[in-house]
Amino acid sequence: GGALGSVLVGVVSPLVFRFNYDLPLAFLVTAGLALAANWRGHWSQRMLWGAATAAMIAVGVMVHIAYQHDTTVAVRNFYAALRVTQDEFSIPGTTVRTLLNGSIQHGTQIFGSDELRHTPTTYYAPDSGIGLALHYCCLLPDGSVRARSIGVIGLGAGTVAAYGRPGDRFRFYEINPAVEPIARNVFTYMRESGAWSIDVIPGDARTSLERSAPQGFNVLVIDAFSGDAVPLHLLTMQAMAIYRRHLAPRGVMAFHISNQHVNLAPPIALLAAAEGMQARRISSLANEPRGEFSATWVLVSDNSAFFAQPVVAAHSFPIKPKPGLRIWTDDYSALLPVLRW
Repeated sequence: GGALGSVLVGVVSPLVFRFNYDLPLAFLVTAGLALAANWRGHWSQRMLWGAATAAMIAVGVMVHIAYQHDTTVAVRNFYAALRVTQDEFSIPGTTVRTLLNGSIQHGTQIFGSDELRHTPTTYYAPDSGIGLALHYCCLLPDGSVRARSIGVIGLGAGTVAAYGRPGDRFRFYEINPAVEPIARNVFTYMRESGAWSIDVIPGDARTSLERSAPQGFNVLVIDAFSGDAVPLHLLTMQAMAIYRRHLAPRGVMAFHISNQHVNLAPPIALLAAAEGMQARRISSLANEPRGEFSATWVLVSDNSAFFAQPVVAAHSFPIKPKPGLRIWTDDYSALLPVLRW
């Protein structure tokens, strides 16, 4: 049963459906089988399972209507069911496009003016952890920002590319091959970026980094933890050593940890300490007119001068240790101690 379910969800459903119909269909089939099995039984059983089957049909229709509403692009593969919605009501006078994986938003872009179209939104606002890291990592004495090398684990809508300036080099790592065509063609962050070059490396980010020469990133963004399934192989001592090898001297790692289910700040602080680095948590507030969400980031660096800059110091806070928490490795990890109860 488990093997059959895995094949149906992981292999068959992506070939047949564009959306996540798996759960409603599973309930419908279960109710239908129960109705068939109890058809010769008492009338109350026929009524119960007949009503359940009808209810599941109604739920399936409602789910289908909800998925179709405002959806302009929908694609599903082994990794995810992605869809892009477009609405003209959430922010008056604009059109808002949003990339979703299930119910998780992986990027939003506001079309209405050049300023809004080029403004990073959702979790990537200028006052967010990543906004501060990209601005203050590479300041020159005159207050300008020198050319930067930026690595990003997780492409999404390509929102981080909005920070690109002449001379910058961006390298995104994305495991889902369906994401890049959406980011390049449906959203404009990447193709309108001011960066000198933008590359997308397909496949698992840790494997790609492990096999490549040191990249010398001024900022390495690890943005793969906002969904329900946390890829723990990106949060171990071994992974941290790989990140450190690709980081330029005095560089910054930016971990995006906005998550409803787990608090990843304490484990990251332990990993940073093991590498002789500092870790600070930065939380930013939502700004609905600009499409900005509340966001939590952890910045990690061995550059004390970076954290001492007035704006960074004002927005960053030490991470409170969690008693009994062990450092995560490729051989050990435990989400139970960091669950949000």
